[in-house]
Amino acid sequence: MGWDRSQDTAQYEAARLLDQLHSRWWVLWGPGSRRFFAFHLGPHRVSPLSAATPQSLDEQIRAFEREAQPRRGQ
Repeated sequence: MGWDRSQDTAQYEAARLLDQLHSRWWVLWGPGSRRFFAFHLGPHRVSPLSAATPQSLDEQIRAFEREAQPRRGQ
């Protein structure tokens, strides 16, 4: 039996929610790789992020956003 998109409904929904939550990122579910991907839409060149779970991808995005914030006094 082959793969059907309906088998990944929860993953597509998780990617959609992350995409809405992080407006500077384009978030996708990759059914072939079984991973979530995030592509930065801002002016900085950033390698795509990927993770096996939406929680892990959310953590990676938040970590990048924290690191990219300008520090006070600089």
